[in-house]
Amino acid sequence: MISDLLNILYWWFILFGLGLIFLPLTVKIFKNFFDKGYLFSKVIAIAILSYVIWLGAHLKIIPFAQPEVLAITGLFALIITLVSLKTSSFKGKITNLWPIFIGEELIFLLALIFWSYIRGLQPNIQGLEKFMDFGFVNSILKNRYFPPTDMWFAGYSINYYYYGHYVTAFLTKLSGLSSAITYNLMIATLFAFTFSLTFSLTGNLIFSTLKKQNKKLKIKNWKLIIIGGLLSAFLICFASNLHTPLYSLKNIPEKYWYPDATRYIGYNPPTNDKTIHEFPAYSFIVSDLHGHVSDIPFVLTFIALSFSLFLKLSKNKNLKFEIWNLEFLLIALLLGVMYMTNAWDLPIYLLFFGIALLMVNWLTFKKNYCQVIIKTALPLLAIIACWFIFTLPFNLNFDQITQGVGFVRSRTPIYQLLVLWGGFWLVAITFIVFLLLHHRHADSDFFGLSLIIAAAFLIIIPEIVYVKDIYSGDYYRANTMFKFTYQAYTMMAILVGYIATKVLAKTKKIYFKIPLYALYSVLYACLLIYPFLSIPGYYGKISTDNYKGLYGLNFLAQKYPEDYQAILWLRKNITNRPIVLEAAGDSYTDYCRVSAITGLPTIEGWLVHEWLWRGGYDQPNQRANEVEQIYQSSNITKAQQILEKYQVAYIFFGQLEREKYLQATQERLDQLGEPVYRAGKTVIYKIE
Repeated sequence: MISDLLNILYWWFILFGLGLIFLPLTVKIFKNFFDKGYLFSKVIAIAILSYVIWLGAHLKIIPFAQPEVLAITGLFALIITLVSLKTSSFKGKITNLWPIFIGEELIFLLALIFWSYIRGLQPNIQGLEKFMDFGFVNSILKNRYFPPTDMWFAGYSINYYYYGHYVTAFLTKLSGLSSAITYNLMIATLFAFTFSLTFSLTGNLIFSTLKKQNKKLKIKNWKLIIIGGLLSAFLICFASNLHTPLYSLKNIPEKYWYPDATRYIGYNPPTNDKTIHEFPAYSFIVSDLHGHVSDIPFVLTFIALSFSLFLKLSKNKNLKFEIWNLEFLLIALLLGVMYMTNAWDLPIYLLFFGIALLMVNWLTFKKNYCQVIIKTALPLLAIIACWFIFTLPFNLNFDQITQGVGFVRSRTPIYQLLVLWGGFWLVAITFIVFLLLHHRHADSDFFGLSLIIAAAFLIIIPEIVYVKDIYSGDYYRANTMFKFTYQAYTMMAILVGYIATKVLAKTKKIYFKIPLYALYSVLYACLLIYPFLSIPGYYGKISTDNYKGLYGLNFLAQKYPEDYQAILWLRKNITNRPIVLEAAGDSYTDYCRVSAITGLPTIEGWLVHEWLWRGGYDQPNQRANEVEQIYQSSNITKAQQILEKYQVAYIFFGQLEREKYLQATQERLDQLGEPVYRAGKTVIYKIE
């Protein structure tokens, strides 16, 4: 446990350092925030540094290697330091903010340590789609130049939104730690970012409205900022929806299965319209390093940057969006990073940003509709143009997976929508009624209203249309609902702390205040039942006796000890990217563990996943059949031809290969290559 704690602190120190480097830039951008966007400096640092190196690797001018990563980081540190030293105002802006910086840094660090400990209770990089996520990270780490190789489809690059995995690889490369540790550290980092950034964002929404009332904030005002920020932070990281309190009480808490809160529509009762409606707390529990999870810090930073711009535009109607404007470029860059991490977030946050722009321009120009339209449309078009340029290297190497849009064939029953969204809707309704009853509103109120409108659209859209992809039959709109409502949940969770503190603080009449206080308290308590069921449900007993560490491959040593030793040999001794043959297998299984853990490409990996990424079943299926021929065809010449076709350098013959290809024997494989490593019955052959 001590070694894990040292790794956590080392990892935190790197993130702390990245944040300090970019703090002068962040202070300039978030000058209207009480904390000057301190915590967001880490995310902005990661976004800018990772993108510069990613672009350089695509252009073949900067290899993705640790010396170059350190050099680019150092170069940015030097440039920003020199510029800030010439700007005397920077030191003055932060002189009195160190207590706030230290407090927020402690929140981030404690959240990082806490979820690292939780992950240490069940650190296995196994199950669900962890092999896919881990494989992408390891494959990217093996590449000096991009696009990175698809470890499950030798000869091709990754045809998926891999930027979030690349960010993990970037921080792994920067730290020099093993990816078997940084996978779990990254999950904990995403949790810590989600908690701390939400605290800052919600706190600044509250700060904005308080600042309008009082130029000098009193202690009780700071209490509101802290309480509101923590309310939203705990909600987004731990809460579910009303399914948990309703069905856990109905079915006895001990029998409640925590994933049911994410698989309700189409499952209870069973129908032919099965959907997915996950939320961040569930993502942190199961700990797959998927794009929608990796994107949360960028999403929260995008919303914070949008709010900062909202405040500036509301105070200065002559403020122009110019190509060289720092906020403008960051908005476009973040949209690019978000798109390459989780493509669905591009239309979602363009929609949100458009609503926010429309809102602030309507407030500024009132009935001058022409100005409202121009001031909204032109920045959006310019941002889309910059997004296109930023993501061009990615798009040139990417084949679209989606196949258009269609109208839904079924809709969610009203009562199920109320179970999933009723809690948030009740809070939103109290806020809207509050706005209607009060005539003086802060800019943060209208920004919050923009979030509510965007979230409402995201819930309604999957009830009208869906995006056509590999999901079909009963699951045809599952992915559309999943990706849209996940962001709706995020938006609403940010607002709960703001709405509760704002409405309660401004409501003076006791006969209104007590019912509101009771409503918010009951809803909040109901939503926060989830961690008491989900954390033990996945991680077991929370105790130091159950702690297993952050190293994620011990399951392999226990379940496949001989394969584990052979895989470690490959990780240690193979430095380039030769093709290693292993058994092709079904998705969500332990097959393709060699390519996933080493990052070395194989002929064919998880079949259904490659079917999705390659736009059809024929080619992956053909490759799977060819793999089978190599292992157990009686025609040695044919096997050799296939090996030559794919330029296979090594054949891995372990436990899963023996189980799947019953006719495969060491004697036969001896004819195809020379054994270079043995661990019991597991053999690695080198093809001459």
